[in-house]
Amino acid sequence: MAEVFLRRLTRWQAEQQREAVADLYVATYRELPAPAPDGSPAPERPDRTPTDGSASGAGPAGGGLTGSGSTAGGGLTGNRLGGGLAGSGLVDRDRPAGRYDRRAFLDRFEDHTGEPGFDMIIASTPALVGFVYGYQADRARAWHPGFRDGLPPEIDELTYASPVFTIAELCVLPTHRRTRVATRLVDQLLTRATGPLATTTIDTTNHPAHHTLTHWGWAPIGPLLPDSPPTDGGPAGGREAWGRRLGR
Repeated sequence: MAEVFLRRLTRWQAEQQREAVADLYVATYRELPAPAPDGSPAPERPDRTPTDGSASGAGPAGGGLTGSGSTAGGGLTGNRLGGGLAGSGLVDRDRPAGRYDRRAFLDRFEDHTGEPGFDMIIASTPALVGFVYGYQADRARAWHPGFRDGLPPEIDELTYASPVFTIAELCVLPTHRRTRVATRLVDQLLTRATGPLATTTIDTTNHPAHHTLTHWGWAPIGPLLPDSPPTDGGPAGGREAWGRRLGR
């Protein structure tokens, strides 16, 4: 497999890459195999071709630790992270196909590139094989619509006067899963993240995501209140916030 290189993009460069990034996002979600009966990540099937004729694992595609945004729809809906960490086999495979609509992703991406502290890393061989991005947000937005059992006291104190860094999207081609590309992307992104805490949210039933986030040094913060009205046919288990202290 070709060596994967990481590169940080400016806001302007990210906007110029939006079409390729959207292609990566949609194609990876369509190509991810079903999980094993015991719930463990399925083996990769890089030769799988999407039924709609879009590019398979060799081209620009992706899926992700999906995200936190100001517009509803897709993997990143209603100021919260959706999806899962596709680069590590953590995508929510039971989500309806419309969850990963290309147009909805592009709308969100346009919003996100304008957010304070926006930062993005891409992985390429030189073909695009993955990306991650995030931005600064106040805690009300990062954890919209709020915690089911209230904000934990230690997190309340930690984030009272400072914004958190929200990871909005992490996408890696299925052909590059289990090669540490996702780990490298997240680690590189957080080298410049400001604030006391990095955060994301995932479905409570996304057990592979729980495992990977724990392995990366993240910890659960608490379950979130459900959207009202519910969006995009998500699983009934709800969502939960996870965090990682940045040590700043």
